[in-house]
Amino acid sequence: MAGRRKASNAAALVAVLIVAVAAAAGAIKLCGVDESAVDVCKPYCKVGSTKAAPDPLCCDKVKTARWSCLCNYRSVLSSDIDAARVMDLASKCKCDYPPASCDAN
Repeated sequence: MAGRRKASNAAALVAVLIVAVAAAAGAIKLCGVDESAVDVCKPYCKVGSTKAAPDPLCCDKVKTARWSCLCNYRSVLSSDIDAARVMDLASKCKCDYPPASCDAN
């Protein structure tokens, strides 16, 4: 159950990053993550990436994420994102996990 929660949280984060890119203007912030996180995190999370770890700037950008909020956006995950790499993002960046599961949202 904990593994699924981590996967859901990480997938939701990338979904939010993609939504932020789609929104055109200014420094949009959604669930504590601003759109600038997309550019720095996508190289690690995209399909076919061979990067061993996300860039430190990516980790800095996702540390402010409100994970329970991000759960609401997991259904918009883009097909060019590797879900396995997304699942690793939260642990590689040593992000805190929320007490609630995305399944409860």
